Amino acid sequence: MSLSRNGSKFSRHDRIANSQIIDLKKNKMYPSSSKNSDQSGGFFLSLANMKAPDYGQAQLLNNDTLKNKIKEKRNQKSMDNDSMLNKFVTKVETKLISSPLKKKVIAIDPKIDMPTQIKPYSLTPQSRLQSFRIASPSQKPRSQSQNKRNEIYYLSKLQRAFDANGSDYFSRMYREHFHQTYQGLNCRFQPQNNNDYNRSHKLPKKNQRQLTLFFDLDETLVHCNETPSIPCDVILEINVSKHQIVKAGINVRPYAKEMLKNLSNYFEIIVFTASHSCYAEKVCNHLDPDSTIISHRLFRESCTQTNTSLYTKDLRIFCDNTNRQLSQVALIDNASYSYAWQIDNGIPILPFYDNKEDRELIELEKYLKNMIGTSDIREYNRNNLKLHLFVDQRGPYKVLENLFGKPQQLL
Repeated sequence: MSLSRNGSKFSRHDRIANSQIIDLKKNKMYPSSSKNSDQSGGFFLSLANMKAPDYGQAQLLNNDTLKNKIKEKRNQKSMDNDSMLNKFVTKVETKLISSPLKKKVIAIDPKIDMPTQIKPYSLTPQSRLQSFRIASPSQKPRSQSQNKRNEIYYLSKLQRAFDANGSDYFSRMYREHFHQTYQGLNCRFQPQNNNDYNRSHKLPKKNQRQLTLFFDLDETLVHCNETPSIPCDVILEINVSKHQIVKAGINVRPYAKEMLKNLSNYFEIIVFTASHSCYAEKVCNHLDPDSTIISHRLFRESCTQTNTSLYTKDLRIFCDNTNRQLSQVALIDNASYSYAWQIDNGIPILPFYDNKEDRELIELEKYLKNMIGTSDIREYNRNNLKLHLFVDQRGPYKVLENLFGKPQQLL
């Protein structure tokens, strides 16, 4: 009978042959007794009556001692590895202290704690190495200001409106306003009255603010509804004449009052509108009830009417060398033809009607505050808004290409 328990070709009894017994412990061979050999089946009887040889099972069965020895060897090996790694880290620290790499490491991340002297460490080598891991620039966490796109007032949103081709309200408004701005700045007109070329209006300064901001009223700060039945923020009674009073529903642009109040601390604020004074005065009183924010209020009669019946705003009329200079004034208006006489003094803004999600004035305030201290507003606007590029008779697509460096799809 063959048993292949361990892949061997030998049978269970092949280890004993020729009536001999192998004593593995003493490594000797002894013949079996004649008494056992004379009996029937003598070999197997002798094997049964024989005492099993001692192969050291008593030592092998003592597993606890063996396990302890194995653990001791493993611990010793681990200690040897830690000792080698400890020496390596100490050697790196020593070289790093006197190496110019220290300055480079601090330049990459000043928060890295560089060792000034060697001290005995009780920490594991892994924890010691942790403080010397320098992340690559691509792996460094980016701050919120770095993640945020470098926003340029008006132009950044205008570019996104054409790039994304969004169908949301503000994307459509920006695309439409771009065409209106292009048409207004490329419109050729002249004053209807030639005397307007030499017209001047002495407007005394009421404060010592260096810069002056002219704000348009309708569609820039507020919007007047056609009928008071349309939902609005406030209804104002307008005295059109001695015998006629008209109710006007007014929507105030979000953040308008707060922005005017904040800017009045840094700028001279003037409202310049093409509306009639009877209406505009009421609106200005609502925006500035204490008359502490708006220094002057200019109405339709202060505008310059063109040969195309447009009411434009020539800032030159209110500027002279003794009072205000053109380099120190700006006009914020949703209609580009209003500042067509002085393009670099103009600041565009998206028209407002009734959308309460409008946040244009918040972005505008940031842009205006950044110009504080500038010697020439025109240069500041020219570098940021680039309205001079809008004057291009080749078409609006060329304007977009010049602004953003690549052809844009006009919609």
